[in-house]
Amino acid sequence: MNEPVVPIQMTDDHQTMRLLNMSPVAVIIVTTREGEFLFANQRAYELIGATPGTPLPNTGELYIDLDRRAELLAKFKAEGSLRNEEAEFKRLNSDTTFWALLTWERMAYNDKSALVVWIYDITDRKEAEAAMAEARDLAERANQTKAEFLANMSHELRTPLNAIIGYAQILQEEMQDIGQSDVLPDLKRIESAGKHLLGLINDMLDLSKIEAGRMEVYLEPVILPRLLDELQSMGTQLAAAKGNRLEFIVPENLPVLRTDYTKLKQSLLNLISNGCKFAENGVVRLTVSLTPTDVLFELRDTGIGMTEAQLAKLFQAFTQADASTTRQFGGTGLGLAITRRLCRLLGGDVNVTSVPGEGSVFTINLPLRHAEDAPEEAAPAERMQLPAAGNAEGPLVLLVDDDPQIHDLIGTMLAREGYRVDHAGGGKEALEKARAEHPTVILLDVMMPQVDGWAVLGILKADPALKDIPVVIVSLLDERPLGLTLGAAEFLNKPVDRTRLIDTVRAYAGSASGCVLVVDDNEDDREVASRVLEAQGFEVASVGDGPSALAWLAANPVPSLMLLDLMMDGMNGFSLLDKVRHNPALRDLKVVVLSALDLSSDDQEFLIERGATIIPKGPNARTALLKALKTMRP
Repeated sequence: MNEPVVPIQMTDDHQTMRLLNMSPVAVIIVTTREGEFLFANQRAYELIGATPGTPLPNTGELYIDLDRRAELLAKFKAEGSLRNEEAEFKRLNSDTTFWALLTWERMAYNDKSALVVWIYDITDRKEAEAAMAEARDLAERANQTKAEFLANMSHELRTPLNAIIGYAQILQEEMQDIGQSDVLPDLKRIESAGKHLLGLINDMLDLSKIEAGRMEVYLEPVILPRLLDELQSMGTQLAAAKGNRLEFIVPENLPVLRTDYTKLKQSLLNLISNGCKFAENGVVRLTVSLTPTDVLFELRDTGIGMTEAQLAKLFQAFTQADASTTRQFGGTGLGLAITRRLCRLLGGDVNVTSVPGEGSVFTINLPLRHAEDAPEEAAPAERMQLPAAGNAEGPLVLLVDDDPQIHDLIGTMLAREGYRVDHAGGGKEALEKARAEHPTVILLDVMMPQVDGWAVLGILKADPALKDIPVVIVSLLDERPLGLTLGAAEFLNKPVDRTRLIDTVRAYAGSASGCVLVVDDNEDDREVASRVLEAQGFEVASVGDGPSALAWLAANPVPSLMLLDLMMDGMNGFSLLDKVRHNPALRDLKVVVLSALDLSSDDQEFLIERGATIIPKGPNARTALLKALKTMRP
């Protein structure tokens, strides 16, 4: 069967040859069946590295990748032609190679069935692409290295800062006790400066985590009036510092949003702080409004305003409006950069308009993802009818769940262990009983109708009279990181294991005493922690590394508590905790992790699964440690 020949005729007349040899594209013509060499132009000889006028070898011998050649042949056979396909070739009598863009077409040449191959040299383009890919990889590796450097650097900086803040707080108490109040202002300045610097370091870490894609988002029901009340309380103090008036304009019946409470709060607080900083004796106003698809937070200030040139670089990291702004108002330029990145993580954005001398308007828009709306008062029939039971003299545990079987099961377990148990069938009743009875521990279900457990937890932690009550989440949902982020002391999964339930309640239902082992390789941090514990009546032993801790535990009675740092040379805190939990004699040892390390979700999961209570080092570490100690019993 004869092959079809396209009606394009080419001959080796002088004019045709002259035109082909002038072409910047290499052209090779061979017979279709035998692959016999018929013609090559001047550019083909240059590209392949052969002597002009000599027959060329079969081009199949020049392919670097023979599989690529087979792929091209199969495609040509199936489609009858080939267009703009890439392949890499050898040069004759040379170790160099070149990349080509190939086009194959059937035609007649001097009345013979022939194949013409156009070869366009794309070596420069491929080298540029390779250079760009390498540059992109280098940039990505540099970005990752930068993120790791910032994380490690922030840890190294936070360690001495925590000691400075801790010693400043201790000295303030001691000076107050001995009547040396004249030095208190200086000590407060030291503490304040340390906290300020710590805040800047934390901002840098946040920015590096966002840019490296390591910032996690926890979607949760957010009750906007509660969030805004908290922001107004915090922002009023910021506004008063420069004689400003802070106003909130909030419509009624705002929906419950599903977003990240902490990141939304941080973004709005950054805008309020920014407005209060650049306005003086003016007004800073936050207006909340709704569109069919978004919720809008508009922050308007009567400050200095900005020009178009200043607005263009406003959200760049480490950038402020101009040098004079930095000198006059201070700051690093991180706040707004972080705010924009956080808003985009939440699916929204932040935009700004401004007039020099009149002020600025920042607007955060977030998608209107509804969560279940907050309910009205629970109907009397829905209230839990079970009376308080158990030891009338025992610590009071408030059990909050809408399932009567859970109340019967868990309530019986706790009553047999000597606890007094009260019951609430929903969020509204739980809040009423918490305020009226102030229980020692609250066991809280998440999935409840009307006011869900997340909303109850948020209200408890926002109420000064209730925020110190340990809350243990008991739920079918696997939301441990979110629960801990929102302030839960522990997270138990249903069905509840009896032993773990009793151990958890015991851990948070009494006061602590006895010996505490402090494990930290930083001498200053060990000293600060030891003095805090001794002031609370504890006997304290301290060691500087993991092997020393294991040796101490082997030679002494089990302590009431081990206070553990994570970042130590040699055996780190994770390894030490793992070894402790594999020792049957130490399985019930209470462990509080006190570390400046920025913990990932996996790290937190590892620690919590091994029974550790996590307290981040920082300006509030001392207060958090004292609260944790109050909830523990030997």
